[in-house]
Amino acid sequence: MNPEQMIADLESKAQQLRQRSQQMQDQIQHASSTVTSPNEAVTVRVAPNGALQHIEFSPTATRLTHVQLSQLVMQTVQKAQVQAAEQVASIVEPEFGGTQAMDFLRSFIPQPEEEEQPPQQEDGRVMNEVSWNGPAPKPAPPRPQQRPDEDEDGFGSVLR
Repeated sequence: MNPEQMIADLESKAQQLRQRSQQMQDQIQHASSTVTSPNEAVTVRVAPNGALQHIEFSPTATRLTHVQLSQLVMQTVQKAQVQAAEQVASIVEPEFGGTQAMDFLRSFIPQPEEEEQPPQQEDGRVMNEVSWNGPAPKPAPPRPQQRPDEDEDGFGSVLR
């Protein structure tokens, strides 16, 4: 094979590799995952790197306790992160499948956790409220109206 043909072949392969690389970058850049919780209370969208991009709550969310809602948000975000990571892996699989680089990439894909069920009482009913710190504190009594010429201590301005 002559040297000019070898150089032309290498340049052609380099151009093809550059094009495939650009296609993968574009696909990864536009990859995202949107997941809605089973009860449709929470919808999230995550970026290809798993970063939360959007979160939305439906009116159903108002019927959940703060603990139930936080658990549901975390479960929904985690599902979306797993889907986004799998989507990215499927984009690079044709080029890197079966390589150590692909194994390394797959090692970062979060493993889906089992869905946690809402806290239940002994009789099987879902608990209405769960609190980490006991009963909610009583709201502070309203402060008396302050006259414009008084400072916080009620003695008036020192700059009269």
